[in-house]
Amino acid sequence: MEETFDPIKRKYKYAADYALILGGYIAIFFVLDYAFSNNGIVSMLSMFGFLATPVVCYQLAKRYRDKAWGGYIRYWQVWSFGIWLFFFTALIMSVLYYVRYQFLQPDFIANAMNQSLQLMEQMKYPQKYIDSLLNYGVPTTIQLVLTYLWMYIIGGALLFLIVSPMVARKKVELPPTDNNYKPYQDNQEPKE
Repeated sequence: MEETFDPIKRKYKYAADYALILGGYIAIFFVLDYAFSNNGIVSMLSMFGFLATPVVCYQLAKRYRDKAWGGYIRYWQVWSFGIWLFFFTALIMSVLYYVRYQFLQPDFIANAMNQSLQLMEQMKYPQKYIDSLLNYGVPTTIQLVLTYLWMYIIGGALLFLIVSPMVARKKVELPPTDNNYKPYQDNQEPKE
């Protein structure tokens, strides 16, 4: 018995599978940045990795088009796949962000907040902006992780607005052929 496919389940499956690839790719630079935080070579490598992310996304979307859809896919299907790809990637990266800011660098958020306040004072921001930042308080690790999660999803949606037209391919529908039609011949009955 032939099994019917559900295009939504197919999209989720491929997005989750390929998110492991994209998440691993991003995680490599994340771990390198943590392990070698003040290394110039690692910073350059991370920058090139960031700039190459659209190429990786293009390759994953092209692979999705070819494997899941037989080489033909519409623009909005690619875009939707990209959003789900980045959603699942964000879930993977959220775990890494949580571990880093909760256990490995618990003072990172407070230090970043203090540096922001000092910078605002040095740049002579109006006191009302500094006070509003102070009233907001130091964000928790969960708040920061959720912010990163939304940044990944919105960034992926914007990136795939650009990647999708490069991957989308319409299936060319050929007109039905008429076997009785013979060009450049008269349709006269043969004479006996």
